[in-house]
This record gives sequence, C-alpha cells and structure tokens, in this order.
Amino acid sequence: MLKSYEVLKNRDFLCLFLSATTSKLGTSFFQIALPLLVYDLTKSPSLMALTFVLEITPQVLFSLLGGALADRISKKYILLIGDIISAILIIIIPLAASINVLGIWIVYVIAFLISAVSAFYHPSFESVIPEILEGENLIQGNSLFKLSETITTFAGPSIAGILIALVGTHNLLYFNFFTYFLSGIFISLITKKYKSQNPVNSSIMNSIAEGVKYVINTKKILIGTILIFLINVGYGAMEALFMFHLKDNLHLSAQYIGLIFSLQTLGSFVAIYAANKLNKLPRGNIIIYCGVIIGLGQTILTFSNTAVILLILCRIVIVGSVTLLAINWFTLRQEIVPSTLLGRVISSTRMLAFLALPISGMLAGIAAEYISVSLIFISAGILTIVASLIGIKTSLFETQQSIDQPINSSNK
Repeated sequence: MLKSYEVLKNRDFLCLFLSATTSKLGTSFFQIALPLLVYDLTKSPSLMALTFVLEITPQVLFSLLGGALADRISKKYILLIGDIISAILIIIIPLAASINVLGIWIVYVIAFLISAVSAFYHPSFESVIPEILEGENLIQGNSLFKLSETITTFAGPSIAGILIALVGTHNLLYFNFFTYFLSGIFISLITKKYKSQNPVNSSIMNSIAEGVKYVINTKKILIGTILIFLINVGYGAMEALFMFHLKDNLHLSAQYIGLIFSLQTLGSFVAIYAANKLNKLPRGNIIIYCGVIIGLGQTILTFSNTAVILLILCRIVIVGSVTLLAINWFTLRQEIVPSTLLGRVISSTRMLAFLALPISGMLAGIAAEYISVSLIFISAGILTIVASLIGIKTSLFETQQSIDQPINSSNK
C-alpha cells in the first residue's frame, strides 16, 4: 500500500482524491437517509424498491450523453457543476421537511435528479484519472480511491445512524449538503487544463456512436459488460430489498442499520489489499471469481434471519467481492481503451451494465408483495453464481498471464 500513497504527491490527484472522499462521505449519508425516509413515508417494499429503480434509471438514460460530454469538454467543469447541483438538490429535502411539505414525490424527484447528475459526473471522474496518473501508478491510484471510498463508507453509515438519532433523518441531509459543497471547492483547486482530443465539430450522436461501436468491436470489453449485466440482475434484486429486509423483517433501528452498513465495508478493506497483491493476475479472471463469491454470499445470507452475525459476515463477503470486481473492471477498461474514447466507453458499458438493476429491482419489489424476501434473495444468489460460471467459458477468462500490455492500448 505504500506505493499507493506515493501518488498523493501529485497535486491534481490529491485535489481529486479529497473531492472524492468528501463527496463519498456525503453519499454514504444519503444512502442511509433516503430509504429510511421512504420507509417512514410508505412502509411498502415495492415503493422502497421503486426508490432503488429511480436511483439507477438515470444511469441508463444519461450515461451515454455523460460520456460523450466527458470526451468533448473540460472534465473539471463537469465535476464542479455536478457538485454544485447536487448540493442544491440535497438541501431541498430538509427545507421541505422544515415547512411540513415533504412528500414521497419530492423524495423521488430528488433521488432521480441526483442520480442523473451522477450519470454525467462518473464518466468524467473515471476518465480523468488516466490523464493524471500513468503506467503502474494507475492501479495504485484506483486502489487508493477505493480505500477512500471504503473508509467513508465504513464510517459514514455509523455516523449517519448517530446523527439521525440526534437530529433526525431530514436534518442529516444538511451535513450532506456541506460535503458536496466542500467537494466542489477541492475540484476548483485542480490547476491542470484538460483539453478534449476529439473534434468539437462532430455531433454528440456521432461521438456516442463511436463509443458504442468500440464496445461492440472490442471482445473483452463487450463480454465483460454482458457478464456484469447478468451479475447485476441477481445483485440488484437483493440490493433493492435489503434495507426493507433490515427494517421490516428484522425490525432494526437506524443506528443498528448504520452499524451493519459500516461493518460490511470491512470486506472492501480486504479487497483493496488483495487488488494490489493480485495485480499480476488477469483482470477478467478476478471479475469472474468475484461474481461467484457474490452469489454465494447472497445465497447464504438467506439463512441469517435469526443470526445477525451471519448476515454481517455475508455482507462483508459480498461488499468485498463487489469492490474487488469494481477495481479490476475499472482498471481493465483504462488499460485497454484509448484515452480519446475512454469517457464514452465508460458510459456505454456503465449504461448496459446498469440496465439490469432497475429491471431486477422493480421485479423484486413487485415479487416481494406476494412472496417472501428470503426466497427472492436465494433466487438472486443462484442466478449470480450461474451467470458468473458462464463467464469461465468466454474469452474474458484467461488460462495464462496476459495483461502485460501498454496502458491505454487500442489492442482488442
């Protein structure tokens, strides 16, 4: 991990790192507050699943446009504007609650719009990293971002649970507003000018088409995207109902829920350490193995209704595997895709992979009105395992070391 800290000597990377850290802390607050707000207002599993769907749908609708813009205009300005808009949106909820006009429709609209901002924000964030870091520093930088995310995700839910007990769910979002505001300040301190290498006279649609075409024609990227889509079908079904399971089936308080969400990120600490140790293994193999482990964790979690410790252990395994999968998918695209196409390729693969989440989330929510959540969880786990095992038969799985290739190579 010492190598990871060396990249912090890069001033622009440090500013980006601090921005991401404060923003992720605020997001961890929002991820606890949002479902609790919806549960308090509705007490409905299908409406809680709808919240999950509304958070994911903008990633499908706007990711392609977000990627095209990331390759055409200043990524710094996209990130800065994203933080400003997110701060404005998030503060509407506590203000509405303070004058007794907060309704479920306001929560839904805010959740949708903040996710829409993320669809523009994420491609710029991910594609700006290779412009700051090169060569072997890339995996260290990505791992450091994941470490930051893990720490904030570990501390954030517990802090959120305590703050909810002290000031209430609505007022927690004032703190969220401050984190987005601070994130914008750090982004504004980035000094390097990142200029587009793409012709500005080409149409947005042509730019999007170039990114989609690259994904389709690059076998490893296409297969990886399809595999993650299938994994997300099972993963999304569980995530859409997990908070409802904790609140309605296990009857846990906000403080205990926050503690569970904090403890589950212990898996990410292990994953970040493993990412550096497994750096020489084929990325595709690691992605496939992680998918199998995610499915096993989902399946075993089904039997944890009377054993919260088993539930926490399963969540540690699931979150750790998701983190390790994300680091390697993150890095695989950065290593293969030319920098001039990276923003659009990221958004294209993100859109296709995320398409599974609103579909599976909504179906899970509807199903939960008729069958037990446990049955949905075990079905989702089996589906995730089967989808991952299919990946072994594809070119994503390598039988020998073959990742020693130039960073941002256009090799297919």
